[in-house]
Formats: sequence, structure tokens, C-alpha cells
Amino acid sequence: MSWVLLAALVGAGSGCGNKEGAAGSATPATSGAPSAAAPAGSGAAPSGESGGGAVAQPTTPPSTGTIQVSVKDLQLFHPFSSERAMPNVRDNGTYSTRDQNSAYGVGVIVEATNDTGEVLSDAWLEGNVRFLNGDREVECKFGPDSVGDYYNTTYTLHFNNVPEGAKADPFTGEKPTAWKNESSSTNERVWRPGERIRFVARKNECESVVLADMPPSQIRGRVLVKANKVFVKSYASTFDEADFDLALVGDAVRIRDKASGHVAFVPVREEAEGNRSARYNVLSMTAAKDASKDAPAVPLTHLELRYPIRYTRADILESPPLEFDLPPQSMTLQMVKLPSGEAVHASGNVLVYVKENKVVYQDMAKAKLSLLGITREDVPGAMPEVSFTKNELTGSVKSASITEHADDTALSKGQRKLSVTWNLHLQGDGIDRRLRVPFDIASSEYEKASADLSQVDGGDAAAVAEAKAAEAKAKAAKSAAETKYKNGLKGEREKLAKAFPCADVKIATNRGTKSASNGKAVGEACKALVTGSDDLEVTITYTLDRYEIPVALVYSLAGEFTWSPIASAPLLKLDPR
Repeated sequence: MSWVLLAALVGAGSGCGNKEGAAGSATPATSGAPSAAAPAGSGAAPSGESGGGAVAQPTTPPSTGTIQVSVKDLQLFHPFSSERAMPNVRDNGTYSTRDQNSAYGVGVIVEATNDTGEVLSDAWLEGNVRFLNGDREVECKFGPDSVGDYYNTTYTLHFNNVPEGAKADPFTGEKPTAWKNESSSTNERVWRPGERIRFVARKNECESVVLADMPPSQIRGRVLVKANKVFVKSYASTFDEADFDLALVGDAVRIRDKASGHVAFVPVREEAEGNRSARYNVLSMTAAKDASKDAPAVPLTHLELRYPIRYTRADILESPPLEFDLPPQSMTLQMVKLPSGEAVHASGNVLVYVKENKVVYQDMAKAKLSLLGITREDVPGAMPEVSFTKNELTGSVKSASITEHADDTALSKGQRKLSVTWNLHLQGDGIDRRLRVPFDIASSEYEKASADLSQVDGGDAAAVAEAKAAEAKAKAAKSAAETKYKNGLKGEREKLAKAFPCADVKIATNRGTKSASNGKAVGEACKALVTGSDDLEVTITYTLDRYEIPVALVYSLAGEFTWSPIASAPLLKLDPR
């Protein structure tokens, strides 16, 4: 059976995301390319071990004839991050920020070099981060974010050399940057061999904070860059069964390239614009065998279209997959080294440390750190020792533990109680000895004056008078020293007790710094050091949120700011029950 259908051919649209597509090309059944609805030249893409040392910076193996990819920056956004800062993709020294979000997120800057020997266009990025625990997995897919202003956006930036001495823009004041938007340039929008491009991806909602309930034993990431060849032979209007599987299916012909497996559908006819007349896309087709009129599909041996269509996706080139691992502790708490060499606590992309006697919460990007390439280590397996000595006052943390709301009816659902027990000791004997020194000296002087008086010749009135005056003076001095000693004893205990204001001891967590929830009771208990008790055990409690992790105790010691880390493996564990 054969049909000859004569009419003007109108194609079904270009292959997704291909600049070369024109009227008359077929809409593919499947496609790994970006959406054709993206701005021109954008290259739009579909959305998508414990221990220390440095986190390896992944790079693709050196090779030619492919797309080379490297990760220039990677941030794992923590739900407690207030800014979610990333270095600007243009490398101009500024940062891009977004509002706080109650989910984990991924931020990545990817650089790619065209070593394929081909002129490419419409490059796009595909990536994912997988959180694994046994056979459980959460996958976070991401694609590139758009870059540029409202009217001229793109998904890629091209590298341009900045001439030495280049001046800032006289109107905006912006300094010249090597990374530019070339999407509006007819000549430079393509990606030639040897040229570099950049993508930025920022998945704001990877998974909510409940992801920490798993918790992951592995975090694995992967990025891939793809692009279309510009110079390709991918059009045809004549198709034979030797190279293609052909069939009439309903009101369209199905064309399957046997080499690539790509499937295209071309409608037999469609309504013309502006009127009700029919236009035919198929010039002729030959059936492989007779088939009934109602058959679901009629195999074809030959097909001719009025105009050529794009029938294959073999023109897509892609980079080798670039894979990387992240330490699972990056989700909760780990230690990372700043450029200054100082090791600080980090929860996701949130750094927690002390600067100028203040607790600082800073996004990792603003400290010029990427999660890849950092020097890191786990927090200690046991809680670090916390102790102090101030004159005769000593203190130490006996224990620290967390109680879940399921085990304490005083807590609301989702709350946790951190209990920190201090042992405080005031050396009362030491204070007494120190304060008695002036009194003991005055007593000795009085005893000496009395002895001198008893040795004076009674017949020498002047000598007697002088000795009595000396005794009286020594007695008065002793009395004054005794009064000062007794009054000062209580005052000194009070002064030393106040050197450590136990009611004001705060806890710094990965979310913020907060006061004790039983501060008033703790303050009353600590008064026992003033009233005569030399030893005291007091427990300070803090109410934490479900995913809040203790980092350090923050307190004043005789007016000096003190930061005492308590972060340790037992305090990292969450109890989802």
C-alpha cells in the first residue's frame, strides 16, 4: 500500500535546545538537551570518610577530544545559614546571597574547557548530590542558574582576557571582569576549541532539615557538562528501512534512527495558521505490507518529507562525569582550617568561631573557603576538658548530656535539653590565709609592743609613756586589721564567686548563642559559695531545637571573655526514634 500526500510541509519544531533547529524539523520523543523555551544562546538545562586531612579537589582526568571540567567552588548550604553566600561567578570579589531557607542546599561553580576540537553551542550542566545510608538514599539534582539581567540572561559565562590597566566602568564603578555574557554576540556566543566557560548552580531546596534524621554515611556528588556540535550532518528528508525503523502511527509518522536510537515524530498534517485548511508534512510514504485502516501502526519501508528534519541526537558531546565525595560530618559539625591557619567549627557552610571577643557566625564562602579542597578534621570523640582557675576559685565541667523531648515531659515536641554539670571549688582556707596576713602581722606587732612595755624601767616616766603609746598604737592597729580581716573574708568570697557568674554562662550552637533556661535557679544556687560553702555542684540547662548542635560554652571569667568548646561526637548524635 502506498500513499502520496502533496502539501506544504510544516515541521513540528526544532530538537530541544538546538540553535540549528528550523521550521520543518521534528519534535523528538526524548531529549537530554535543555528546553527550547530558554533564552537564545542560554544553553538552558533541565532542573534537576571520616577523619582529618584535606578534602580532595576533583578534576577530570587529563585527556584530549573531550570537555574538561573542574569545580571551582562548592557550598553545602545548611538550613541555619542566614545568607547562603557564594562567590560571584564573575570573579569580581563580591558575593551573591539569598534568604534563609529551612532546607539543605547546594551551591557550585563549574568551569569547563572545550578540548573536543569541535565548535559547540548551547552548553548545559547536569549535576546531583546523593545522601546515602545503606540502601536509603536522597538525591538532590541541580542544573545551571541563569546569569545576567532581565533582558539578557544566559546559563554560561565565557572567559575573556582583561587587559592590564583596564579601568572600571565610569557609570557603574564596576571593575572589569574576565567572565562575560556572550549570549547576544553573533560571533562569540558559540564555544570554540580551547575556550573556557562557567556555570553557577544554586539549588535552594535540596531536602529539608529532616535529612539529618537519616543520617548519611556517605555524601557523593557528580557533575556533567554537555553541548551541541555546531557543524553536523543531522538533517534528512528521505528515510529508508535500512537505516531507520519507520511506521505510521495514528496521524504521525515515527522515525527511529537505528544507529543512535533517537525517535522523531512528524505529523502527517496539521491545521494552517489563520484558516481551517490542512497542510501536509509528508510527501510520500510506502507501507511495508497491507494493513487494515484501523491498525495502530503501519510499518513503512520508505518515507519522503517535503523539507529536511533533524532526526538524530548524535551531535551532543559530553564531559566525563566528575565525581566527588563530601564528609558526612559537613552536614552536622566538623573542624575546618581558615586561611589564617586557625581551626574553627563548621556546620554545613556556617562557620562558628570567636573574633574580637565575640561569637561570629559567618558563611564559608566569605572566608574564601570551598567545601572541596579544605583542610578538615572531625570533632573530638569525647568532650574536651573544660576547666578554669582564678586565684582560689576553680571550676570544671563534670558532664554534658542531651535529653530528648520524648524523655522529658517538661519539653515541648521537637525540643532537646542540654545539661552541663559544673563542679566549683572555693579554697576557703587559702582565702583565710591570704587575708590573715595583715592581721597576723598586726598581732605580732602588738605582742612585741606589750613585751617592750614590760621591759621598761618604771622609774623612767618618759620611757614608760613612750612604751605605753607604742602599745596603744599597736593594739589599735591589731583591732583595725582584725576588723578588716573579718569584713574582707566575706567580701573576698563574694568577689571570687562573682568572677564566674554561673547564671550567665551561655551556649554557642550551630544556630546561635543562647542563655541558660534555668539561669535564675543557678544564680541562687551559686550564692552558696558566698555564704560559706567551699564546694558546689550545679547543673545548667539549655533548651535546644531538634537539630541544634552544641559548639562551645561562652562565659566571663573575672571580666575576660572565655570560649570553651564542648563539641564532640556524643553531642552530635540526633535521636529520631
